[in-house]
This record gives sequence, structure tokens and C-alpha cells, in this order.
Amino acid sequence: MIRFGIIGCGNISGTHAEAIDLIDEAVLVACCDNNQAKGERFAREHDCVFYKEYQELLASEDVDAVIIATPHYLHGNMTQAAFQANKHVICEKPMALSVAKAEAVLAAQPPHLEYAVCYQNRFNASYIELKKRIDEQAFGTLKGIKCELTWHRDRQYYQAAPWKGTWAEEGGGVLINQAIHTLDVISWMIELPTKIKGKIMTSLLEDTIEVEAAAMATALIQERIPVVIHTSNNYSSDPSPTVTFDFELAQVVLTSEQLLVNGVVQALPRENVSTVAKDYWGAGHQRFIRAFVNQLMGKADPDRELLATADALDSLKMVCGIYESDRTNQWVSL
Repeated sequence: MIRFGIIGCGNISGTHAEAIDLIDEAVLVACCDNNQAKGERFAREHDCVFYKEYQELLASEDVDAVIIATPHYLHGNMTQAAFQANKHVICEKPMALSVAKAEAVLAAQPPHLEYAVCYQNRFNASYIELKKRIDEQAFGTLKGIKCELTWHRDRQYYQAAPWKGTWAEEGGGVLINQAIHTLDVISWMIELPTKIKGKIMTSLLEDTIEVEAAAMATALIQERIPVVIHTSNNYSSDPSPTVTFDFELAQVVLTSEQLLVNGVVQALPRENVSTVAKDYWGAGHQRFIRAFVNQLMGKADPDRELLATADALDSLKMVCGIYESDRTNQWVSL
């Protein structure tokens, strides 16, 4: 039995708790939040022990693994503290606010402890099927990729969580919070581009946030395959992010729910649907946490290879590369 503690009782914590509850070999035993009322309410709802300080949760011998679901700026330090406390770690993205801090996290990981970053979309049926076909070279030579994410994040969204919309605590805007999942598609399914150049901007929310609400960039894979990136939080709704692959033998369109090859929707296995997660978070959390539990228990599970571990650094490199390119107006080597 793997005993979990969740650090941070915000919106995503309920999705993690639901996933743990559906796994026979896992149980949620503890939670922590600096907002005592929120944390105690979460503890009552999920029948677990509440800790006001995360150090107290980490010190508990009743906790084997922690899920870090706190504001971005806390991820790196909390992960390292969890390693020091001999806990396995699942961390929400991003790993940290910078590539250097993320590399420090990886360097601090003891060999006997497991670590995974929550890129739950890798566990969507559409993603799994496309990854399989790409690995089989089913579509021939890759010629280009287009990434599009246009969501709606308004003033109310940012004011409800004051750490968001700030460079110091969120580390950026739409790129590091929302589009990083889409960029993970590129580095995971194909490979990390060799270089990237991009620009960021804020328009509708310029009186509310200091970070970007929109970005555009071009990256190159192997110095020759273009990756075109467009992302914005200024849209009117939250359609599924879309990644289009221009292959020699097919045009392939990937969304969280569908895979289309030359315009034809591909048959996919039916997925479990969360009762608490927002639709645009995808359906992968349950499979993600189950794969992590099976990893800890040494059980065979084909989903274990989908876990984002050290390779989670690649999407952060792309995000930070765009930020650096915007500052310097230069190509940035990845």
C-alpha cells in the first residue's frame, strides 16, 4: 500500500485525491495547505490528516509519497525537501521556475526514490496511439509541426490566485502554465528542438498581470524541421489544444480527445472520465497516478514508460528559451 500526502489543496488536488481513491494499492493519508480552513475542509472531505506546515507532513512516517500541487515557485524547493525526507514525489508542472533550478532538482534525486512530473496528457488515449504510430514510423518523414492553444483566462481567474500572473511566483503566464503541456508533445513524441525564437505579449490583461497572455515562436528540430507555436489566454472559451504534424505520408491532427489521420477520426479506447477535473485538464490523471503507484510497487504496467521524469526538463527548456529569446531578440540554443 502506497500512502500519499498532498501538499497544496487548491483546484487540482481534488483530481489527485479522486485518482488515488480509485487505486486499491494507494491511499491518501495526509494533506497540507497554508490556508488552514481550506486544508481542514479538504481533510474532512477525504478522510485524511491535515498539516499546516509541509515540513510536518514530510516528517510523518505514515507518508510514503507526496504530490506537490502548490504555486510554481515552491515546486523545486519542496521537491528537494521531500527527497531529503525520503519521500517519493509527484510534482505538478513546471518542475521549477528555471532550467537551472530544475536541473538542481534532478541532481538531488536519490537513486532509491521515484520522481514524476504531472504531464497527464501523455496518458490520453489519443496521445498514446499517436506515440505508438510515430515510434513505428507509420507516417514517413516528418516535415513540420504546428501547435495551437487558445484558452480563456480573465481577470477573475488571476485575482482568485494572487501568485498567478507574476514573474516571481508563477514564472510566466500562458507558456509556463498552460502551453507547457503542448510543448511536451513535441519534445516527448519527437525530440527537443535544437533552437527556438519567439515573442511574448500581454494585451487584454495588461492592467491585471505582469506576465505574458500570448506568445508565438518558431523552433527547429535537427536544424531543419520547423515547429510553429501559437498560444493565447485571450480567447472566449477553452477548446482542446491542437498539434498538427505534417508527415510525408499523412497530415495528423492531435487533440486531447481525438486523433485524425488525413481527416479521418481514428478509433480509440474508451477513457475513464473524472467527476471533478475540468474538461481541459484531460482524462489522464487516473492512469498517470496508477502508473506511478505500479512503478513504486514494481508491478508491470505499459503506462510506466509514459511517466515524465528527467525528460520533463525539455518542455521547460522550450518555455524558458522563448522567454530568453523575447528578451534578447535572438535564437536560443536548446
